[in-house]
Amino acid sequence: MTSLVDTGRRTGWRARLVWIALALSLTLNVFFVGGLLWVRINEHPFLPPLERIEHFVRPLGLTADQHTAFEQFLRVIRLHGRFTRETDRSLQDQIWIEIARPTPDDSTLARLTDQVYASREAFQKEASGALMDFIKTLTPAQRAKMARLVRRPADEATRRLFYIVVP
Repeated sequence: MTSLVDTGRRTGWRARLVWIALALSLTLNVFFVGGLLWVRINEHPFLPPLERIEHFVRPLGLTADQHTAFEQFLRVIRLHGRFTRETDRSLQDQIWIEIARPTPDDSTLARLTDQVYASREAFQKEASGALMDFIKTLTPAQRAKMARLVRRPADEATRRLFYIVVP
């Protein structure tokens, strides 16, 4: 039979453990909520690539003709990007099918991989050509401003990190 003192000791430890667990839970919740608030206050939205491009062009004050050229650039990026992704997805599926075989054929894998690279290279060339067509419509001042905007990181912390990584 346990004595009343032993029962009190067990209850005391259990009560302490409960209070410690509650204190830890409260601490974690406070830090979690604080982190959420910090992210909201210091929010730097992570924009999709096309929206980032529009973000850099907005301060340039484009004329109607320049805006038309910009829309043409975006159209090329969207259409050819979608086509490239669909083509690459099919090729990547074929690559994984080949890898899953008991004895994958190296030449088939190399050929499929080369097709993926060629597809991406073609997209890059088309995107670069469309970008150059748009840039040709800009005035020298607009080009200089766009170059400054594109090269400048969004905030101070990102700028420091950028210059650490890219000397």
